[in-house]
Amino acid sequence: MCQDNDGFSNVARLYDCYPGLGVKGVISNDPKWADVEQDYPHFFKVYVPGVGTPFSSVKDSGKGSDASMGAAMALYGHERIVWGLMQAVNNVHRYFKDSVLVSDEKIRTLSKRMVVTGWNLKNGGWISERDMRTGRRSTFDELRMVLQDLQKAIKPYLPGPDDKVACMDKGRISGIYLSVFGFSRGATKARSFSNWMQRMCELDAEMTGNSGQKTLGGIPVHFDFLGLFDTVASVGLASSTLLFDGHAEWADAEQSLRVPMGMRCVHLVSAHEIRRSFPLDSIETQGGLPGNAEEIMFPGVHSDVGGGYLPLEQGRGKDPKGSDKLSRIALAVMYRKARLAGVPLKAEKMPAAVQYRMLVDPKLITAFNDFLAAIPRKEGKYKDLLRDMYWPYIAWRLTWADKLDHASLTQHFPNLKGINNGDVNDLVGGNQKMAEHLEYFRRWMREEKVQMGRGATRNYYPPTWDPKVVKDWAELKEIWPELEKGEGGKYLPAAASRLFTDYVHDSYAWFRLTGKETPEIQAELRKMSSRNQESLTEEEKGWVKLYEESGSMQQVPVRVTTGQEPFLVGAGYLRYRKVYAGADNVLLTRLRNRDAQQPDVMMA
Repeated sequence: MCQDNDGFSNVARLYDCYPGLGVKGVISNDPKWADVEQDYPHFFKVYVPGVGTPFSSVKDSGKGSDASMGAAMALYGHERIVWGLMQAVNNVHRYFKDSVLVSDEKIRTLSKRMVVTGWNLKNGGWISERDMRTGRRSTFDELRMVLQDLQKAIKPYLPGPDDKVACMDKGRISGIYLSVFGFSRGATKARSFSNWMQRMCELDAEMTGNSGQKTLGGIPVHFDFLGLFDTVASVGLASSTLLFDGHAEWADAEQSLRVPMGMRCVHLVSAHEIRRSFPLDSIETQGGLPGNAEEIMFPGVHSDVGGGYLPLEQGRGKDPKGSDKLSRIALAVMYRKARLAGVPLKAEKMPAAVQYRMLVDPKLITAFNDFLAAIPRKEGKYKDLLRDMYWPYIAWRLTWADKLDHASLTQHFPNLKGINNGDVNDLVGGNQKMAEHLEYFRRWMREEKVQMGRGATRNYYPPTWDPKVVKDWAELKEIWPELEKGEGGKYLPAAASRLFTDYVHDSYAWFRLTGKETPEIQAELRKMSSRNQESLTEEEKGWVKLYEESGSMQQVPVRVTTGQEPFLVGAGYLRYRKVYAGADNVLLTRLRNRDAQQPDVMMA
């Protein structure tokens, strides 16, 4: 099981629910289920740590430049995909031979030889004349070499031409059943991996005389389920800039991120994520969803869907065990969808000390259902449903847009009293940005005249390089008087205020491109605390006193957080999230006049 960390993602929770044998050395404190070898000897599970976190198997330290480049550009994502493919091979070999076929060292060598881009999914057999002269093999040929070794190793355990099995120690194997889960860039990797896994199985089928099928070692492979939480690519140069889309290398929107044909897919997406650095990649392509696929919109930001927030963070929830985290509902929905699709998740057999991670507080369920009941549409086109979900959020923020310091914000929201100052600092910093952007919007909305040279004037234009900002604003302008009415108006039902206040986090305020994170400030305070106090200023002494007296809370000073995504590139609260749909130039939040008879997303 994943170590006891209440801030782990929903994917880690689902990993805990699966009773298979894991990969040694990937997760510390990953004990076997008590009866796994007896009852589940043919179950295997693989956890791939996220980019920017330590993963020794691919030589990712998760520190320094590895951490920063992993977080910014998905460094070592390619290596993780290749490693995942080889674990599929290894698990088949482990079942029959009780050992791995491809070592981590060999996988690292293989990663340098393979190219797992979208183009190579179709053209992986191609190789340049120069590479041929140097003896280099194509990506497909590298895979064929591994598959050939697997086929040879397990041949005695499979039926021969006479349908007899030479070695019956492991019984007669009818098939391999594969399910894949991912969150954020892990969902991007899951989609890319699934496509490459299918391609590898097609190569294996060609090699074993089963062309047109999908096999591994000659055994039929069934792609059961693809469970995705809020897919964000941001591979290479991310969408936080105006010139790039985050679809580099293994995250090509037109090939790598397509849902493999025939694979059951459920994609849970966020209605209130607005960070420019976190655009969504919908599973929709060519104007509709793939067959056997669902895309379901949930209230909340990115990690309110996929998990990752600690209990009580930003004053959300009251249960220190996290049963009232909004992400628990998305976890419960995905768990149910996966079980119905045949994924053998076994939460009922987990240790009692771990089962609490799956619990959902009844008060949260009531607040969630009340919010959904207040939304006019239950399904429809992506942008229409997004409007229904997001406009109440803007109306809610307008009711406290003037709370621009620590005292006024904590007075307005009692649930912020007693939490770490770092969280309140973030929320104050975010709200100051909201106030700044509101001033730009209101000047633009009233068509304020700006003086130019020689007495000429022009209409005010906000200080941004992104022309899409005013396109989003044009829609807001039409309903602005109603948004400003707050709970007395059309767009802010009481149920929405309650959900936003008690359960929905603020990801824009928390996410900083520059400046120190709260853990970094706490580390500095620890150093100050151990130093000679005479060397500190009076202000620093006050910080240290607050830190020491707060005990385990490790309070940081009251100060306004800065460094959020800049308005200059179109960031902020008064915008729609960018949502790609199968291509770099197809954005669901920019499309107009689409066929309203064919809903492509539903509400949770």
